[in-house]
Amino acid sequence: MINPKLSADSCDIWLCSLSRLKNKQSSYLSLLCTQEKSRAERFKFAIHRDRFIASHGFTRIVLGNYLNTSPECIVLQKGRYGKPFLNQDKSFIGHSLQFNLSHTQDLALLAVTQKYEIGVDIECTERKTDWQAIVQRFFTKSEQEQLFLLNKEQQKKAFFELWTRKEAYMKVLGTGLSLAPTDFTLSVPPKDPILIAHHSNKHPELARVAFKSITLPEQYSHYSASLAIASQQCDYQLHQFS
Repeated sequence: MINPKLSADSCDIWLCSLSRLKNKQSSYLSLLCTQEKSRAERFKFAIHRDRFIASHGFTRIVLGNYLNTSPECIVLQKGRYGKPFLNQDKSFIGHSLQFNLSHTQDLALLAVTQKYEIGVDIECTERKTDWQAIVQRFFTKSEQEQLFLLNKEQQKKAFFELWTRKEAYMKVLGTGLSLAPTDFTLSVPPKDPILIAHHSNKHPELARVAFKSITLPEQYSHYSASLAIASQQCDYQLHQFS
């Protein structure tokens, strides 16, 4: 891949098929920091370990291209609730790069911006899940009512779209699960994605936040993905990592 450039009000989203990196596991492992290697070793099943190594190696390669530095030289830190960010040491003076990673099964998404806080989430819509129970437990009353007003064939699709938006919102705030999914209300698809209300006193809402439904290539139609970004003007461009 070439060295990409980001304008102030743009967002790049990188889509990566992790299975295509299977023959690069050893080289990708060498890019990871000690903590990442230790975490990889703790996975019980090889497939989960391989996906972790591939997704985090891919992240370092992409960030290294933006920063014009070697992937293994990138130092990452974590916020109070676990959200990773670039260590702003002397190596990255002048850079305000923000990023967020999400992966599910074979796919990973990495969102990168020049200055805005960002969150991204991707889910496989074909995985077995009791989505109705998740709605009743983790969606607000208003979200539940709006979702179950939809036709039966629309409900599952709307669930995954709304779930990825809620995950992306928690990630853009950097709160993790310390902000419960019921602590805020979002519009329900097929309505345009907006924040309707932020109910938490523990975590303040952002002054600006916009949501984008990410359009994936046709072969990945069984995935749903969303972006949340602390800007009202920023749009995204989707790139495939190779």
